[in-house]
Amino acid sequence: MWRIVLEALFPRFCLGCRSRLPAIGATLDLCRRCEGRLVSLAPGRCCRTCGRSLPGGRAPEPLCVRCLGDPPPWRRLHALWLYREPLDAVIAGLKFRGLDYLGEGLASRALGSRGGDLGGLDAVVPVPLGWSRRLGRGYNQAGRIGRPLARGLGIDFVPALSRTGWTRPRQVGLGRRQRLRLAGDGTMRARFGTRVAGRRVLLIDDVLTTGATARAATSALKAAGALAVEILVAGLTPHERARRGPS
Repeated sequence: MWRIVLEALFPRFCLGCRSRLPAIGATLDLCRRCEGRLVSLAPGRCCRTCGRSLPGGRAPEPLCVRCLGDPPPWRRLHALWLYREPLDAVIAGLKFRGLDYLGEGLASRALGSRGGDLGGLDAVVPVPLGWSRRLGRGYNQAGRIGRPLARGLGIDFVPALSRTGWTRPRQVGLGRRQRLRLAGDGTMRARFGTRVAGRRVLLIDDVLTTGATARAATSALKAAGALAVEILVAGLTPHERARRGPS
């Protein structure tokens, strides 16, 4: 009876298709049909540092040709899904519609599907927002994912990074070179007295597109003494469409 009352008083609708959702469950605000459309990355069939699909089947620690020649500064990338419908609606809800509870749902999925791969880490660090974006949004979406994830892993949540100076409100439409230049402007720094020195860090963000922000954040963490950095994102933009993805 109380579930019927909840559904009547507080109706919820799928972010993907707008169908009615039950009052309990659907932690990503997706119906079963839309949740089934989420595209996972196959472990062992993708590059462990950039997520590109690899030909030839499985490998114990696979790396693509590009990462073999020019490895990124992080040790490993954990991406839950490809960034495409309906995940884009979930991320948009988290970032732009005030649905901050979706961060806990994403953290829960990360623990369920990637928890076994996240052992041996010491701290979770969210990618920071600039002050203007944080003021307008009221929270950092990476922190909404990272805090419950750290709690589930039993490790520290450390907001170790900050942005200084002005940044574009969004990076939609920017090419790879523009994003790399924007992220490399010295706007990502470790906070004074940050507790990452000598620690293995899991960096959290919502989406990875070109890797520009992740590179800047990883470099700042390593400059502050982090032993190694791994990255976890909810969505990985398919590489052939990277120029059209979000920041």
